[in-house]
Amino acid sequence: MSQPPWQGNRYPQGHGPGGPVPPPQPQQPQYGPQAPPRPGVVLAAAVLGGLVALIILGVAVYTLVVGLSGASGGGEIVVVLLTLIVGGVGAMHALGVVGLLHPRFPSAARMALAGWTTMAVVAFGAFRSVRGLGEDGADFATLLVWIVLAAVVITLMVLITRPAVAQWVQATHAHSRRLGHVPKQRRR
Repeated sequence: MSQPPWQGNRYPQGHGPGGPVPPPQPQQPQYGPQAPPRPGVVLAAAVLGGLVALIILGVAVYTLVVGLSGASGGGEIVVVLLTLIVGGVGAMHALGVVGLLHPRFPSAARMALAGWTTMAVVAFGAFRSVRGLGEDGADFATLLVWIVLAAVVITLMVLITRPAVAQWVQATHAHSRRLGHVPKQRRR
């Protein structure tokens, strides 16, 4: 006759009738030839990052077209430099999306760098818009655009820093290494 569970076990914790019982080891999920499933958070971050990249690259093209049509006396150089800066931020976002969706060795680092760079540009643009509010009411719309862009980029940054994203990145790297893939080394 066995003892009821509320009266305890007659064997000490961790020992069975045949000797010590090792504690159960956590199992790493084995995915076989398939990579770990991509969480929805990663897809949402990729879509949002792609949208931000397209918007910023569109702003760069708009800046170039409008700036060159009205620039004169050396202003073309400033317009081209501004276009390169804005276009570079958009390209960083596009590269961040590509890095996040890499099939073997995904990374959220480029997207995080693009997000921080965008936040710096947004802070500068918002500051300039706030300064221009007293002179002309037209900068209020620009300020709203900066605020919306900041909200979207902050949302993007929150998405890529979720624990599910970090766990998926680590699991995908481990899976790729088990299959014999080696990440490319960067030239220095």
